[in-house]
Amino acid sequence: MNEQMPIRDNPFYGAYDRKGQGVRLKAKHIRQFNRDFVAAGSFVPTMSVLELGCGNGLFLHFLHHLGTHRFVGVDGDPRVLKELPPNLTDKVTIADFSDFFVEARQERFDRVVLFDVLEHFSAEDGTELLRKVATLLSPGGRIIVRTPNMGSPFALGVQYNDVTHLTCYTPGSLSQVARVAGLRLISSHPQAYASAWREVREKVLTSILSWFLAAPPTIWSPNFIGVLEPAESP
Repeated sequence: MNEQMPIRDNPFYGAYDRKGQGVRLKAKHIRQFNRDFVAAGSFVPTMSVLELGCGNGLFLHFLHHLGTHRFVGVDGDPRVLKELPPNLTDKVTIADFSDFFVEARQERFDRVVLFDVLEHFSAEDGTELLRKVATLLSPGGRIIVRTPNMGSPFALGVQYNDVTHLTCYTPGSLSQVARVAGLRLISSHPQAYASAWREVREKVLTSILSWFLAAPPTIWSPNFIGVLEPAESP
């Protein structure tokens, strides 16, 4: 992977407002993670989990809520530690991904999560990142990715609201990058909405739009979930 400016030295990452985010795990977050991770990734709490780009630890809160015992979060921004409760700070490693891969080369995880991470890399660096991640997978391990869904017109604000986003993805282009990385995309899903009623209303609207359009998006949600596994897996 090409060397990039460390997050702690990048002024655009430094401009993120970290304060107060991810501190409280709410019912809406549990609903989303149950769909986007547990159901999509066929996860059970006895599995081990690595989250790259853990931010302020909302997903780590969720894993603790599930009763998962072995989980690790990695982030390059030391400010995230100030937002975590004491019982989770020892679960987080502050490091650039390349350094973490060297330190953790003997470790293996059942699930590796990259929520809102892959779009921050070029296609080439993202491919190399996925290759490195694959070396940390246990037999039967999977990678769960969430990224803006540029196959949907609803994703424009998500993708272009952050100048650190370098690559646009659709399920098709994620599958392409995965193949180059020695992986395969085994499924792709819409991201769950925090509000069930909002999700129902959008499904009604997009069903009508899909009826009118000659080539509607396969997934309408602004973000999508992709589940990857090594290409040689049965």
